Amino acid sequence: MRYSDLQLGDGSRESWGSAANEFVDSVGDSDVFGVDWARQQQAHLLALDHQEIELAESLVLLTATASTTYPSSSTSIPPVVHFEEGILSSMQACQRALSRALSGVDWRAVRVYGVDDRGYLHRHTGVYVADDSVDVSTFDRWISAHTNNSSLAEPEAHGDGAVRVDHEVEVDDGRSWVAGYLMANTPGCDTRSGRDHGLQSAQNNVQRGAVVLDRVDEPAISYGKPI
Repeated sequence: MRYSDLQLGDGSRESWGSAANEFVDSVGDSDVFGVDWARQQQAHLLALDHQEIELAESLVLLTATASTTYPSSSTSIPPVVHFEEGILSSMQACQRALSRALSGVDWRAVRVYGVDDRGYLHRHTGVYVADDSVDVSTFDRWISAHTNNSSLAEPEAHGDGAVRVDHEVEVDDGRSWVAGYLMANTPGCDTRSGRDHGLQSAQNNVQRGAVVLDRVDEPAISYGKPI
């Protein structure tokens, strides 16, 4: 199996690059990943950010990744298999672990899927916490939830770099750094370097990641309850 092939739930296969090109051509402005959708997500995230940073005393970024090759092998994993077994498989456990870690504290999370340079997906969770006593160790159980429930997660890849905690809740260019990071990593919403909204102007690797999300019907961005 070439890593450039998708492997779908029904066992069918198609070229990853061709599937991405066809998908991008099919996306209209009002469709998911389209221009209007991307603008709406950006506006929603910025509005949420403005609201939550009024109460937040800590900003947190959690990142869950998975190996793109099979254990003890250099064989690349088909992208849908990688996403389902490496990223999606731990999501519910991570949600429960986050709730336990922040029990008794007001908080709100936003989850997006970022894309590596080949198109493989990983998960970012930005958290606004109305408490300044949290630190990196607060989220040890979240890390364990991911590495214990994802068959492709590598514990050595989830050290301190997988968790960032910042008690300086500041606004730069009208947004917090968490909102800026999440926006830049949501497929279709990265308007840096002169890119327009929507998947059509995104880099090829981002388009590849987006077609995986489309094939498994997983939203690119999800919002939790407000603080």
